[in-house]
Amino acid sequence: MMKKPILSRVAGAIGLVLVVTSVVTLFFGNTRFLVGKLVLGAALIAASFALGESGGLRRFFTGRALHFGTVTAVSALALVVALGAANWVAYQRPKSWDLTKNRIFTLQEDTLRTLKGLKTDVRAVAVYRLDEEGYAQARALLERYAAVTPRFTFEMVDPYKSPEKARTYGVVSGGPRILLLAGDQKAPASAADEQGVTNALVKVTRHGTRKIYFLSGHGEPDPFSQEPRGYGQISKSLQAEGYDVAALSLAEQGQVPADASVLVVAGARKPLLPTELKLLDGYADRGGHLGLFLEPEVDAGLDRLLARFGVQADDDVVVDPSPAAQLLGSPVSPIALPSGAHPISRELADTALVLPTARSLVALTKADVTPTPLALTGSEAWGETDLKGVFERGQARRDEGEKGGPLPLAMAAEKPSPDKERGPARLVAAGDADFFTNQYLQLGGNRDFAMNALSWLAEQEDRITIRPRSREASLVMLTDAQATTLKFLSVDVLPVALLAVGLAVWMVRRSR
Repeated sequence: MMKKPILSRVAGAIGLVLVVTSVVTLFFGNTRFLVGKLVLGAALIAASFALGESGGLRRFFTGRALHFGTVTAVSALALVVALGAANWVAYQRPKSWDLTKNRIFTLQEDTLRTLKGLKTDVRAVAVYRLDEEGYAQARALLERYAAVTPRFTFEMVDPYKSPEKARTYGVVSGGPRILLLAGDQKAPASAADEQGVTNALVKVTRHGTRKIYFLSGHGEPDPFSQEPRGYGQISKSLQAEGYDVAALSLAEQGQVPADASVLVVAGARKPLLPTELKLLDGYADRGGHLGLFLEPEVDAGLDRLLARFGVQADDDVVVDPSPAAQLLGSPVSPIALPSGAHPISRELADTALVLPTARSLVALTKADVTPTPLALTGSEAWGETDLKGVFERGQARRDEGEKGGPLPLAMAAEKPSPDKERGPARLVAAGDADFFTNQYLQLGGNRDFAMNALSWLAEQEDRITIRPRSREASLVMLTDAQATTLKFLSVDVLPVALLAVGLAVWMVRRSR
């Protein structure tokens, strides 16, 4: 059992530590914690004198105890000064580290590039009540945007406190809650996440709209269909980034619209008419931008147009026996790796593409154009020319004379335009048109590859990137009182308890 003199010293030391370190508690602004700590410290000091020997008070203020108490007080004061200096430095030069698994608090490269390239001031208005669950998340997101550039600012508007502002901006609880403003331009964020805000940022800072037409009338997938074979999801992504998307029947309209930034021929099941092919040739001569996405076993009549850009589509189907491709359950679903030789695919070099079925492409030798491969298979793949054997009998065997991998499955090319006032004509050709349908868009890098290809065709190179993914966050929502308590326990109670226990152990061992 601990003797009274030792117990007296321990109680006095702990009480002194509590009183001196009350300065740290003062930073939390919680009077209840501060008073409780001072009362407990004073009680322990009083107990120390009550348990101590006669004359202990005098010896305390004249002996080694005074020296020890002085050292403790000076140490505590030094700790307070150090914490104050550290907080001042952190306030002047804030720095944070994202240690979460999926880096949910780090802006993607696409967002950073867009923010750093701002030429005009952008203001975000977020309409949230202070007690709403999404308030803190929206504010934290906009703070990360504002930290990148002074050209981006934001305002949090409480619809209860400032209903007139909410009405002025037209933001309602049932729709988008964040609105971006730049001059007389405005664009709502489709969602209170990075992808929604970044897409709105692109819309509000881009003058003029690029229009992308999808050719129809030959069995192509519907650009607005949400069925597995439709292009509804890619169209939705394009519209979110500020593009206009429309279907085009050349047989009905008789011309390529003047506002066409890109004309996409994807998944045609029947040959184009000679008059339609002539219109496409004329569009290319005027410096037009074409996306030609083919399918095995289908001759859409585009060989001559491809050849003008130095590209040839072989009449085969690519077989990929690699283990990665076998995971898809079909030998004719090749895995392709994007090439680092072109802006479309450079940032996707480590992200595999999944193509349900594809035919291989070949680069032709032409004086005025040099196609660049965008995606190639592995060395195990080959171009199977026995299409009936594959699709009717399910047999695939490499025969002599069949091309071996790596095989190009997508290419890009630029061709000088006869119209000197126009820039060069552009082409992106691929041996598969299904990889960016709704069914396969989310596999591998399919979505980013398709979006990058169409952005390059539309001459929007700043949109060529890896887009932000939806990332799951493991968040714990704390009230202000809970957050204050947690800080008090971690910054004040725990260190003080460790110091007090250490002093008590030292004093007990020293008395023996």
